[in-house]
Amino acid sequence: MEALRSTGTLRSYRTRLMRLTPMLFYLYVVNFLDRVNLSYAIDAGMFQDIGAPPSTASFIAGVASALFFVAYAIPQVFTNLQVNRMGVRKIFAIAFGAWGVITIATSFVRNVPEVYLLRFLLGLAEAPFYAGTMLFLALWFTKEERGLANSFFNAGIPVAGIFGGLIAGSVFTAYGNYLGWRYLFIIEGALALVSIPIFYFVLTDFPEQARWMSEEDRDALIKRLQEEQEEKPTKVPWRKALVDRDVIILVLVYFFGVTALYGYTIWLPTIISSFSHVSAAESSFLSDIPYVVAAIALIFISRYSDRKGIRKRLTATIFFVAFAGLALSAFTIRIPALSFIMFTISAIGIFTFLPAFWTIPQEALVRESASASIGLINALGNLGGIVGPIVVGGLDTLTGSFVSGVYAMSIFALLAGLTVLAVRKAR
Repeated sequence: MEALRSTGTLRSYRTRLMRLTPMLFYLYVVNFLDRVNLSYAIDAGMFQDIGAPPSTASFIAGVASALFFVAYAIPQVFTNLQVNRMGVRKIFAIAFGAWGVITIATSFVRNVPEVYLLRFLLGLAEAPFYAGTMLFLALWFTKEERGLANSFFNAGIPVAGIFGGLIAGSVFTAYGNYLGWRYLFIIEGALALVSIPIFYFVLTDFPEQARWMSEEDRDALIKRLQEEQEEKPTKVPWRKALVDRDVIILVLVYFFGVTALYGYTIWLPTIISSFSHVSAAESSFLSDIPYVVAAIALIFISRYSDRKGIRKRLTATIFFVAFAGLALSAFTIRIPALSFIMFTISAIGIFTFLPAFWTIPQEALVRESASASIGLINALGNLGGIVGPIVVGGLDTLTGSFVSGVYAMSIFALLAGLTVLAVRKAR
């Protein structure tokens, strides 16, 4: 912040931060709601209602969840190419319109293949949003400004979980399970559609178009961003990044972490209802508690990380908290209250590792190869979103209990914590 004061850009920074980041935060909440609403529908018996055999319903639901990430993992190069030509608002409008319609259509499914198709299409529709937002932030904020803006944006994940539980619990209470999960998709899909005119009015594609900035601030920002572009190092091919020892380790860490994250997120309401013997509406409300705890922990952990500058050890500790919470939750299954407390504690590790983890590549990797390496880590690590839901659902199908799935998530968290300690060039 001192650097910002010295260049006379603090006023401009605050103006941009207050104008843009609240809307991006809201959009990420809407995005994540439409991504994880299937988790509440699963608990409400969606797959049994459309004809999935009870003995294999969990595995089928896991596959449906994973198909989203199969599509989501498709390279997002088209987004990168189109942002500068079309502007982010048009890309967001197409994405929000598509996934809003797809989410509403999910409420009318009659069989499992239709769910599979719609979840795959949803992954394609949502893919441009995150990449588009990262590019949008790069168009509006300098490197030294981007950290706080990024933190505001990523806080949308736990907040979306809080609202998701409240909405699902209220809908299931009002309409019951069968109509409830259908109305849930309609409501949250409509929310995406309603958001289009809102963000189209609030956001501005490029700094050159920002009438809400003074001409002096606008010109200064454009100049600073152009200087950053000129200072960018030569890009390193991804093949060279792939042979870097620390890059390989970080890919594994992120894969293990994302596997635990989406195994937890997709199955959270169902595991709570299974362990605590409550209804789908009650488990939806109870699922808010882990998200609230995670949101509070995220604030303190982010501040501690920035103040101490400890990245690797902090990330490992976060993963170990997730491991301990998950393992103890499964171990104390016969004491529902204690099991739920342990499951809630594990959320601290599950949902807070992302900000701490992403500081490590910036510190550990050579500057010239950081861009290619981070892209590779993100692309390969996100494949954990395919593995996590299938592993948890498949183990429930095989064993008739989610206990083994919770143990599996704890192992992935443990592997992530142990593996990150092997990174050489980070504190």
